[in-house]
Amino acid sequence: MRAAVVSFTIVLVLAASVAWAQSEPACIENSPERRGELGCSVVENKPVPPGLKPPLVWHIDRFATEDAARAAVGPASIAFSAHGVAWLMTIEPGVSDHHGGQHVVAAAMPALPPADKYAMLAMSAYVLPGLTSRVHNHSGVEGFFVVDGQQCLEMADRTYVMNKGATLVVPAGIAMRLVATGPTPRRALAVIVYDASQPPMTRTEDEAAPKLMSCK
Repeated sequence: MRAAVVSFTIVLVLAASVAWAQSEPACIENSPERRGELGCSVVENKPVPPGLKPPLVWHIDRFATEDAARAAVGPASIAFSAHGVAWLMTIEPGVSDHHGGQHVVAAAMPALPPADKYAMLAMSAYVLPGLTSRVHNHSGVEGFFVVDGQQCLEMADRTYVMNKGATLVVPAGIAMRLVATGPTPRRALAVIVYDASQPPMTRTEDEAAPKLMSCK
């Protein structure tokens, strides 16, 4: 029996090592995550009105139903269901207005890069622990909110470990890699507010990737 337990432990360690080296699925429209399965989804990508001026915050509210969240959508907000909750993400100057929903979290945003027009991209992910993104950067500001599990963001100068309920907002142009850490799957939301004339994300080929601090 003891030998079997040792063998099972070795298998788990090897599986975790393999998972750590694997890339998480790319975020796409209508991914399996939209059906409650593993995956990463591009929920919506919409232009936002001109005149976004700092200070701005990324504000998240929750609603009883997706219909109620959609009824509260404004020019710089996106409503959707994910992880069993109806959410409303809004980019706005303050957090006093909960748009008829229940306040979840708000995070101050760094200044947006100069651009004639901006767009707002919302994403939702459900991935296994150990999976990593490719090294990449964004043409705008990215915000993360961890719904469940844990994630760690690798950057050139440090790592950011984020547990359930945590938020983080990253300035434009920062090279990064996201890792699903912890013992359970990661469920998370993200937003990118970016220069609409540029792609929201640019991946770096492995051989050209900068050296980042490691979450491992």
